[in-house]
Amino acid sequence: MKDGKVVQAKLEQDSVYLPSAIYRAFPEHELNEDMESRSIRQQLGNAQGLLYGSEAIDAYIRNPGDGLFMKSPKVFLGSDLNKDQMDFFEVVIAKMMTHILEQARTFYGKDLRQAVIGRPIRYHGIRGEQGDKQALAIMEHAAAEAGLEEIVFMYEPLAAALDYEQGLDQDEVLLVVDVGGGTTDCSVVKVGPSYRDKRERSDDLLAYSGNRIGGVDLDINLGWHSIMPLFGRGTDELHNKAFDAIAVNSIPSQQAFYSRFEMPVHAKADTARERLYKVWQDKLSSHLVRSAELAKIELSTTQRHTLGLGYVEDGLDVRVAREDFCEAITRSTEKIRQVIDDARQASESRLDKIYLTGGSAVSPVIQQVIREVVGDAVPFVSGNMHGSVACGLSVFASRHFS
Repeated sequence: MKDGKVVQAKLEQDSVYLPSAIYRAFPEHELNEDMESRSIRQQLGNAQGLLYGSEAIDAYIRNPGDGLFMKSPKVFLGSDLNKDQMDFFEVVIAKMMTHILEQARTFYGKDLRQAVIGRPIRYHGIRGEQGDKQALAIMEHAAAEAGLEEIVFMYEPLAAALDYEQGLDQDEVLLVVDVGGGTTDCSVVKVGPSYRDKRERSDDLLAYSGNRIGGVDLDINLGWHSIMPLFGRGTDELHNKAFDAIAVNSIPSQQAFYSRFEMPVHAKADTARERLYKVWQDKLSSHLVRSAELAKIELSTTQRHTLGLGYVEDGLDVRVAREDFCEAITRSTEKIRQVIDDARQASESRLDKIYLTGGSAVSPVIQQVIREVVGDAVPFVSGNMHGSVACGLSVFASRHFS
């Protein structure tokens, strides 16, 4: 905070945003070694050799089989993880936190040892409260490893409300809908001049609800619906294999897909099997989901989009329409609808505004779902779709640590 305003650090070239991705290319002398037998700390090697954000994604797409890549690690933290997997995510997140802190220290010219860390209301996973406790423990250990000496956690939709509140000249009751990468969170919050200077805001949080459905799920839904028919979806032989290929947010599915792939020995494989084999051989699952994500983003502003899959097969394209996206995410939007309704009903308050945040909240399809629950009378407001949570955390941090 400077002069009452949040100043966001440059994290990647001239951008204040950093995609949640990390990549380490294996040096040539390691490519023929059994990397899977090494611990994750050994595989990550020297931190100087790591790439982050857009650089990591680009490097992985260019050389998918020649390194270690992880995108959106937060999605996995509430899952059923064994000790080695927990260590994996702890190391990855510690490396990412360290990188972010280094960028921020350089930008601000200050040593940073305290942090307010945003957390979803419910972490992605099926373990409920136990999964949430596990996720927070991983984050705490990673933060300590990254050199942070004092941390507090804050619900992300509440942080978004604090950011919006900075510009208000009258009190409001706000429904915050945060459709993030791994979760959808809603909260009903009292905001405005009467509450702005309070150090403790828990009494102003009237209701909250969360679900493990987020932007990654929507990307996978669209990929399954529109891309995977070209890779055997709907066939007796390849249907399950195709599902495991696209389910990048499931450790068991990815392990099942990449464990083994059989091709015919004496006959020519059909086109769908050859394409799926290419995905298996070159480890293209994340690339497929990335293509679906880019299509989702395009469909926020246009009715139709042509999705290029030339990295699988020359000239392979898929045409998708906004109606396809709407149909693809039906089951996910039902769960999002329930989260919104739960928060709205639990608050028992009249809503003044609906505040949208999170990358997927930009989609007209998601906004229509919100309208179906809340009605047309309550206006939408939005500010910094991608940065409102971080800015709200900064507002809270300036008060909490002052």
